[in-house]
Amino acid sequence: MRKLSNIPRLSIVVPHGGDDAAFESSLASVLQHRPDGCEVIVSHDGNYDDPFDLAEEVRFVDSGSTNVLRQITDAAELAMGRFVHVVADGHVATANWTDAALAQFEGHETGVVVPVVRDPESQRVEHAGWRTTASSACGPIGFGDKQVARKAAARVEGAFLAASFWRRDLLRSLSGTYRGTDTIEASVGFGHLVTQAGWRCVIAEDSVMGVDFETEVLDYDLRIQRNHRRLQALSDHLRRGGSAGWGRGVQRLLTTTLAGGLRPSSLLVGLRRMTAPLAGNAISRSVQTAGVLSVDDNHETLPMPAMDREPLRRAA
Repeated sequence: MRKLSNIPRLSIVVPHGGDDAAFESSLASVLQHRPDGCEVIVSHDGNYDDPFDLAEEVRFVDSGSTNVLRQITDAAELAMGRFVHVVADGHVATANWTDAALAQFEGHETGVVVPVVRDPESQRVEHAGWRTTASSACGPIGFGDKQVARKAAARVEGAFLAASFWRRDLLRSLSGTYRGTDTIEASVGFGHLVTQAGWRCVIAEDSVMGVDFETEVLDYDLRIQRNHRRLQALSDHLRRGGSAGWGRGVQRLLTTTLAGGLRPSSLLVGLRRMTAPLAGNAISRSVQTAGVLSVDDNHETLPMPAMDREPLRRAA
């Protein structure tokens, strides 16, 4: 039996999705600022040969896939910590960044905690989770601001999976709900399912992470714009039980275009949101909602420490 003192409270998952620069930036920052009482798990496609000799500091998990989402869920299945933190896509850790996030889990209904990801030079917010708005199915919270506004923080609906904290068993229960490879789509799907299961998602404003801008996949705004048809269809499927219809789509086109100041980019996003019904069938095939851990079904137990006892002797 593993002794209680050896069981980590937190498992930090650093997936290797094929971008060496992003992976090394994330892993180096985690090891540099590694908190006490945690394990670090590197999940990879089977081709990573540990060139830095980290086997004594890191657990390696062979997922047999470059799919980051698959790597994250495989690592979560093996994680020993009660909480799982994902650090991916060039997101970088900072000193004591886990403290404020873990403190939020004192709330029984808190299932997901969002760190504040900042530009290391300007200290402006890159994202602090996402929420649905009149002009977006997945609007990054706080983008470009110095601080996350209290009203915006109260409306957070989900974390971006690549920089997020989870109750381990909740994350495990989500592993089969989305059959795809896009981590932003998974983030939106997970967010809505977590809310429907009664959990809260909260922002830990003092949990600060940085970004390595050499990593292209960090342009969340561009990725969301280009994929807004599927993201809107996914949101409609989980929030409304199906397509919102073409009438609603035309309204979204007008709202999005006007909110964007009639710029061509906002018109394109509006068109993608309007045509979300075209992606409805594909989305319905890639999502299933059963099996998500409910807040009412969460019965956490703590392992008891192993006790070394000498054999009892019968009295003479």
